[in-house]
Amino acid sequence: MTCKLLVAWTASAIACLSMSQVLAQGSATSNPGVAPSQSATASQSNVSPPDACELLLQADLEALFPGKPIIAKGPTLSPLYKGPQYNESCMYIVKLPSPTSQSQLSKFVTINVLQWGSNTSDSRGATATFASIRSTQEKITSIQHHIEGVPNIGDEAFLDSTSDQVKIYVRKADLIYALNLDTYSAQSMPNALSLAAQAAKRWEEVRGMVEATTPVLKNTTVDIPADTRSSDVAPVDQWPDACALLTPEDVRAVFGDMKIEPPQKTMGQITYRSRIDRTEALPKPIRCFYQTSRPQTVNGEPTFVTHSVTVIVANVAATEELSKRYYEAARKVLDASTEVEGLGDEASFGASNVIYIRKGLLTIQVGVGGGERDRAIHDDATRRVNALAKLVARKLAHTDHI
Repeated sequence: MTCKLLVAWTASAIACLSMSQVLAQGSATSNPGVAPSQSATASQSNVSPPDACELLLQADLEALFPGKPIIAKGPTLSPLYKGPQYNESCMYIVKLPSPTSQSQLSKFVTINVLQWGSNTSDSRGATATFASIRSTQEKITSIQHHIEGVPNIGDEAFLDSTSDQVKIYVRKADLIYALNLDTYSAQSMPNALSLAAQAAKRWEEVRGMVEATTPVLKNTTVDIPADTRSSDVAPVDQWPDACALLTPEDVRAVFGDMKIEPPQKTMGQITYRSRIDRTEALPKPIRCFYQTSRPQTVNGEPTFVTHSVTVIVANVAATEELSKRYYEAARKVLDASTEVEGLGDEASFGASNVIYIRKGLLTIQVGVGGGERDRAIHDDATRRVNALAKLVARKLAHTDHI
């Protein structure tokens, strides 16, 4: 609701500005007993109207954003009711590196002519209009906005900044304009002020559009904001050893009737996704795999019953809340919908004989494969995976970092 009111008020304010211009121009010619001001005389002498794309040049942006792609979106003409049309606004897009990914961000730069050609000093002139604009902005903006006067730009100026945008309102003689720059880094404010000041140099009372006497001060580099996001996962030194959570002795306690192969360890790494990806190796194995087997005879033919035993350190989250979210997502992936009591903070069982256990920041996956087409072997695997999960859960209860 607030946003709608702000839009409505802003639209009204602009409408008032347009009406002020018409009234000011009209008053300069309708009373023959009053000598016209310089601004009024200038508007009657066919002074060139402002050109938004000449007030804000692509070359200005190239100087402030060296080496970055700049797309000129071109001008927007003034509405017909204002009289002879001119380039009332101009837009550019600057492509800048994202601080959090390898993509580019589109940052918009616009300049809008709000009024020109009116008497400067009377009650309907540019000075009074500019004061009204600032007063209106101060009344309708929220606490997220910061408004303050800006020296040394045109005849008077003020800024209205938020975390997303810097807007500079400027009056130079009879010309009033607003320059908008999307926020990107600490350079955004000085860049916006520099562009607004340069535009003011390109307008003079009576003459209208002129060449700026000095170029915009160049930046040597574009500051890229740091990626300040915190990681979703715990540091690598907090990840436990999967083979310590399920040792050969633990497997032997449950699979004492079967031959057990030595454990196969799988190492892992954490990749931090950002503008420049960073990878950090985990110092301890995140997966421990045991192959078990025993001979049997079926219909007079010798064969083997095999089970694969796996424990995986699925995740060590940075916070308890992230740990809960990961656990919920993981159990959905393997359809582990049956809750299991007495294991960690929460645990669930899946039909493929996998049990997820969450304890604090840690999520562990314990699984026993085999017997997918034999009910008796499958049920035996179910019994064994529950026994292994209890052994793992006991160790989690005494793991220091959990």
